[in-house]
Amino acid sequence: MQPAAIIKAVILGSALAAASGAAASADCIRMTNVHGFTVIDDTHVVLNGGTRHHYLVTTRSRCPDLRWGMQIGTTLPRTGTVCSPVGEYLVSEDGWRCPIETIEEVEDLETARALVEARADAEAAAEAEAED
Repeated sequence: MQPAAIIKAVILGSALAAASGAAASADCIRMTNVHGFTVIDDTHVVLNGGTRHHYLVTTRSRCPDLRWGMQIGTTLPRTGTVCSPVGEYLVSEDGWRCPIETIEEVEDLETARALVEARADAEAAAEAEAED
């Protein structure tokens, strides 16, 4: 899926005005470098920023219909840099806004999938231990 037609910058205000001057780093995403995405599940998406840059995006809660298409809304213009997901969200095609909890750089898509699975396993183990 090519997001060029569906990635949409939404300027919501100046909530991240301070971040707009931040230098790009491993913890920041230059929105102009995002050329694709892969949905892992209803709370995780990997943004593709070329062959060397992949970013695992985790939403605060489940995002209905995320697998069927999305737009990426941001408080910064399309040419901005996102260093902290304050005010950022994913939008499914049905218009459901899903606030972003974290954005982290990962090595590749498979590393992101393994990380998501490991975290889910750890959470399930912690819940099982708490019940005992």
